[in-house]
Amino acid sequence: MPDSYPDRGAPLLDVTDVRVAYGDLVAVWEVSLQLRPGGITALVGRNGAGKTTLINGLCGLLPVRSGTVLLDGRDITALPPWARVSRGLTVVQEGKRVFRELTVRDNLVLGLRGGGVKRGERESELERLYARFPILGDRQRQRAADLSGGQQQMLAIATALATRPRVLLVDEPSSGLAPVFVDLVFEALAALRDEGLAILLVEQLVDEVLGGIAEDVIVLDRGRVVVRDRASNLSVEDVATSIYSSL
Repeated sequence: MPDSYPDRGAPLLDVTDVRVAYGDLVAVWEVSLQLRPGGITALVGRNGAGKTTLINGLCGLLPVRSGTVLLDGRDITALPPWARVSRGLTVVQEGKRVFRELTVRDNLVLGLRGGGVKRGERESELERLYARFPILGDRQRQRAADLSGGQQQMLAIATALATRPRVLLVDEPSSGLAPVFVDLVFEALAALRDEGLAILLVEQLVDEVLGGIAEDVIVLDRGRVVVRDRASNLSVEDVATSIYSSL
């Protein structure tokens, strides 16, 4: 366990002994974690370790079979995804999930509507998002399908931010991106952390995770937590050993 955590107040997301399954197949076993404002917790592990399954359970895309998920002290364990979004928990799914046939602007407007942003406030919110991601402002009339993979990932993150989340779950944001866009994605996440968001980041680039973006690291293997520590206490070799020692 970590020696000490910085005091960032009560956890926004408090997950206790969560078990998530696909039908009768349990893929995540009794996982607990806490996300506090202004912090990034990285969730790492090999393919099939249960990382995406856990994310899907926390955001409501899969049912939580046991355990509890509290958002700002309120039990959201059984709420549907849209209700979690309206309470401040949003997910950026793996794979650049955008509406490809819609324009950049229309994707963002859908996010604003999903977050309950009133019509009269939408233009100012769009400008705020374009200021954060200038490339999206330059291409706001283009179809999402015509963007590069990196630009689509930026759009997916911006659409999630359009819902005005306090807790952001981000699944493999660097997957398949060119190095320049990997840097941009991590810069954006670091800025959001510094602005007070609580972030759970699933990521394969362990060196990036340990290089300063994440404060805390959880290693998942076969659906169970095998390591939980401060990022500053771990090396890439430590994480690799914990991931592959059971093979």
